[in-house]
Amino acid sequence: MRKAVFCITLALILLTVALPVAAEQKAEVEALLKSQVDAVLQILRQRETPDVEKQEKIMGIIGPTFDFELMSRLTLGRANWMKLTADEQKTFIDLFVARLKKTYLEKTALYSDEAVIYRPAVVIGDKIHASVGIVTEGKTVEIAYKFYAAGDQWRIYDVEVEGVSLVMSYRSQFSQILQRGTAKDLLNELRKGEVGTSS
Repeated sequence: MRKAVFCITLALILLTVALPVAAEQKAEVEALLKSQVDAVLQILRQRETPDVEKQEKIMGIIGPTFDFELMSRLTLGRANWMKLTADEQKTFIDLFVARLKKTYLEKTALYSDEAVIYRPAVVIGDKIHASVGIVTEGKTVEIAYKFYAAGDQWRIYDVEVEGVSLVMSYRSQFSQILQRGTAKDLLNELRKGEVGTSS
């Protein structure tokens, strides 16, 4: 009986310690996402600024937060990643990161004056998911950014649009290519821009 009481007491103590930490981390991620989305929208609203300059400014803001290399690895999955040689892995990362940035900038350019609704972040294991609702043409598009802690910095490793994971969408495309072909086939299609155009 005493052991049970001790265990319950210890659990309650640990819970009271963990909750403030989780709340603090959620607030940190929410503030980070809001500052970056607001900054990107501010750039998009600059009508006189050339598109190339806008893109450079946007990547300067979001580049350090997105872990593009990790996203590249996740899109292949561990089994497929290990099938690539070291040179192929490097080439894949270079090509896919370029594709990710291009896709992000193309989709971001569609927004400027839309209203943004910031949702409360959610702790899932050791990750934090922070969402926004983009209100456009009377419809709200839900976008969830998935963060993980990299040292003292929060990094994004996946994005979900209306519940569809960017990483999983790409993984499905790449798996199909590798099932019927080789790593060289995948790299060639990436070079031609025939894959990695997630909707």
